Amino acid sequence: MSGAEAETRPAWKTYPFVLCPDDPELVFPGAEGDQGAESNTYYVAGRLVGRKTGRQWAFLTIFAYNNVRHRLRADFHTLALFDLGTGEYGTFTEFDLPRPPRIRMSYKLSVARGYLDVSFRSAEGPSRWATRRDAEGDLLPFEYELSVYGRDAAGRRMHLELDLDPRKPPVPVGGEEYRGRKTCIGQYGTHSYFQSDVRFSGRLEWGEVSEEVEGDAGWIDRQWAPRQFGVHNDRRGTRYRHEWREIHLDNGLEMSVWVHFDRGRTNRVIPFTGATAVDREARVRNTTEIEVEWLSFVRDPRQVRPLARLTEGPAYFGDRYRLRVPAWGLELFSESIVPAPAHRLPIEYWSGPTRLRGSMEGRPVEGFGFYERTHVFARDFELVDVLRKSVRHLPESAVPRGALGPLEIANRVWEIDAFLSHGDRKGALRYLGEEVRPHLASVAEPYRGQLLTIARDLETVLGG
Repeated sequence: MSGAEAETRPAWKTYPFVLCPDDPELVFPGAEGDQGAESNTYYVAGRLVGRKTGRQWAFLTIFAYNNVRHRLRADFHTLALFDLGTGEYGTFTEFDLPRPPRIRMSYKLSVARGYLDVSFRSAEGPSRWATRRDAEGDLLPFEYELSVYGRDAAGRRMHLELDLDPRKPPVPVGGEEYRGRKTCIGQYGTHSYFQSDVRFSGRLEWGEVSEEVEGDAGWIDRQWAPRQFGVHNDRRGTRYRHEWREIHLDNGLEMSVWVHFDRGRTNRVIPFTGATAVDREARVRNTTEIEVEWLSFVRDPRQVRPLARLTEGPAYFGDRYRLRVPAWGLELFSESIVPAPAHRLPIEYWSGPTRLRGSMEGRPVEGFGFYERTHVFARDFELVDVLRKSVRHLPESAVPRGALGPLEIANRVWEIDAFLSHGDRKGALRYLGEEVRPHLASVAEPYRGQLLTIARDLETVLGG
């Protein structure tokens, strides 16, 4: 590295970089590589704009390493591209799974130890994310290069070739309280950190599109666990699910918002659940006091099938939402840009770009983010909740004058759960048909059709 280059680099861009002094696993560059964990996840996402056309895209990519008891490897690599103008997206996943009794002599995914260099030998091309090196071959701290390949469902080739330049230092999830070490999927000792305000430059190829791009709103996320992530789960991943929100606001605040659900206990929210944020000056704050409210839902169109699906019946995912963080005076509303961004992972997994608006400490803010979901609404009480919230957040103009308003209809929907609480499924069906359906039928389009679809799905699950 030349003297001029060294002078222009931020002071934090140096190795070794100690994120948490009492944790040797959070010292860089070692924190970016393999540390003997059974599960390792590498994630990059961001927003891109064409230098000539001005067209806007977003992308995400994942490298997932799983070495069960250091005996059985089960890895995968994902790439997805999103057209922010049309809402179209393309997604690609390739697995490298064990096939007993065959003995594998090599693996598609490799992870370097001591520094970042993760690669996957995909059928579409060699995908790789690594720390850049200078002319002498030395690592350039916190400077990266990414080259990833895929092919979408329409057969269009996808390729990203990007340089990554993070503008903020790594942040431990949970801030000073958790210091980058949390419970995830029931397992304590899971490490997690992120880097935000990542800038991009390079090239995007997607079918007939081939363009030089630059980008912002970039996010790097790392997570690893001493034991494989399914140690407290079953093979179908039915016990724990989550929602994760990646948020970039125009006031310089960027946030990771993690909500963790215990499905075996009626979706009880469990630790770690909370928000970690970093501002324009790289100051970190965290809180576990957050409020998330779903405002609408999307029915799974079943166009992408995971390796293990919770149910073959109807299923819904959260869509529009409201996020409140009282301690920060923050209220945000999120609108999805892509309506049903499913990707082929081991379990149901949706993640796509969103637009955000709201206020913070009384000042308006706007932003961009990603909304990642594995939390599925499919059981009877869950569909009651989907129907109730969908009705509750209708505009008043959606119901005829003189008819029951959204809140009154929503409260009737909620009584269905009272029948379920004492096992009266026939009573729940009867109440849905006699006391709820007539009011749903009076709602104006385009809301009526969706509400009646949810009601039919609830009838199906109730056994009607």
